[in-house]
Amino acid sequence: MLAPAVSRDTLSIISIAAAAVAVVALVLVLVLGRRVRRMRRALRGRPAAPRSEHGGRTEEPETLALELAGLREETIALQDAVALAVQRVGIVRFDAFEDLGGMLSFAVAMLDKEGSGVVLSSINGRNETRIYAKPVEHGGSRINLSGEEEEAIRRALGAVRR
Repeated sequence: MLAPAVSRDTLSIISIAAAAVAVVALVLVLVLGRRVRRMRRALRGRPAAPRSEHGGRTEEPETLALELAGLREETIALQDAVALAVQRVGIVRFDAFEDLGGMLSFAVAMLDKEGSGVVLSSINGRNETRIYAKPVEHGGSRINLSGEEEEAIRRALGAVRR
C-alpha cells in the first residue's frame, strides 16, 4: 500500500513526466547522431586543420622552425651577455687602523662567471677616506692585493648564484 501522502494520481503524473523526458532525450540523441554522421561524411578525405592554443595562430611547421631557431640564437646571445655580468660578490669589512673602530673600511670583489672583474677597497681614517680599484682576472690580479682584498675575492669565488 502507498502512504497517504502520495496518491495514485501523483504517481501517474510523475510517471507521465518521466516518460516525456525520456522521449525528448531519445529524439535529441537521434538528431545529434544524424548531425555527427553528416559531419563525418563531409570531412572524410580532408586534411585536418592545424590547431593552435595561442590565440588562433595557425602557422606552418617551417615558420615555427625558423621562429624557434631565432629564439635559440637570442638565448645564446643572452647567455653570453650574462656571463660577462657581475655574478659573484664578496665583501670583507675591517678596521684599517687600531685606534679607529666600527669596521668602517671594506673590500668588495665583484666578479663575472669566469672570476674576472674588480675589487674595490675603501680605507677609512679619522680625517680622510681613500678608495682603490684593482682589476681581477680569473681570480687573481697583476697588482699587489691586501689580505682583505684577497679574502673578498675568495668569498666572491665561493658565492655562485644560480
